Amino acid sequence: MKKMKLLALLFIFIFLGSIYVCGCGGSKTSTPAPSTNGDTETPAKSVQPVELNFATWHHPAYPLNTGIWEPFCQEVEEKTDGRVKIYFHPGGVLVKGDETYDAVVTGTIDMGFTLQSYTTGRFPLTSILEFPFMFSSSKQVCLTAAELLKTNAAFQEEYGEVIPVWVGATDTSMIVSAKPINTIEDLKGLRLRTPGIIQNQVCEVLGIVPVSMPYAEVYDAIQRGVVDGTFGPQCSILEHNFHEVAKHGVSFELYITPLFVSMNKGSWGKISPEDQATIREIMDQLPQKIGEQYDSRVEADRKIWAENGLQVVEFSEEDMQKIHTLLEPLEEKMLSEMEEKGIPAKEVHAEIKRLAEKYK
Repeated sequence: MKKMKLLALLFIFIFLGSIYVCGCGGSKTSTPAPSTNGDTETPAKSVQPVELNFATWHHPAYPLNTGIWEPFCQEVEEKTDGRVKIYFHPGGVLVKGDETYDAVVTGTIDMGFTLQSYTTGRFPLTSILEFPFMFSSSKQVCLTAAELLKTNAAFQEEYGEVIPVWVGATDTSMIVSAKPINTIEDLKGLRLRTPGIIQNQVCEVLGIVPVSMPYAEVYDAIQRGVVDGTFGPQCSILEHNFHEVAKHGVSFELYITPLFVSMNKGSWGKISPEDQATIREIMDQLPQKIGEQYDSRVEADRKIWAENGLQVVEFSEEDMQKIHTLLEPLEEKMLSEMEEKGIPAKEVHAEIKRLAEKYK
């Protein structure tokens, strides 16, 4: 009898246990998957955009900022469908001009606008662009530098630490002075602010006393008679209001001022190959655009100079021939000094002259 009761209780326990298991586990295995009806896709993973910081020391309203670099940043974002975003920082808020190149190389910033002359000795072949009377316009030198970057291995190597976004130059230089200058003889003894080593040597050959100082100090220096005037790109005359303290100018295409924008290699590597190709297409348009902007700006500025009493003259053909004759040995000396250091200066110099003629 007891055995029958035990069997009955065991049967009831097994029966209730099976109901519990089916009730708890059955709903999990029997829930149907959502129907796709064959017309849905697996959601694409969202891709975070590559975000880059672009620094320049120029003030926000500087024409190259508003006319070139801000539109460049916008175009990159638009043509990569937002996959690459460049945030533009003018006014030196991220880094000083003379610290920009090193900041790009180390990755402190992703992109930067600066002068090659801020890193003395780093760009010897680029300095050949500054040789006397090589160019007559910004567009000419911008297109020359762009082709060199594509075809000349030695020139490319100078920018091997970075990705060169653009290499070019300002418009040609001129002299502005508080003293009249009409002939080559008027240059002798004149104290002029000069921008670099090459121009210092040129001045010494011509009898000019070269004075080194930051460009921001030149206005006061002319006003106080510390210097008689300055060499500088034509586009800088109005920007620094030199026409207020120096009423005499000489259209003297002695040199241009090289400039460039570079990108950190690691930052470039974050961008997909497809987007890199798109950005390179945009970069290829920069030499023409920037050169034309510098040149057109000078045409407009000259009218304002005249309205404000800045009288610009040109040296006679005879005086210009004398100047060229005086400077030829200096040019050969500078090229030979670079060759002695293993730099293919004469080859690159010849190529620059050929391209300058091509884009004249």
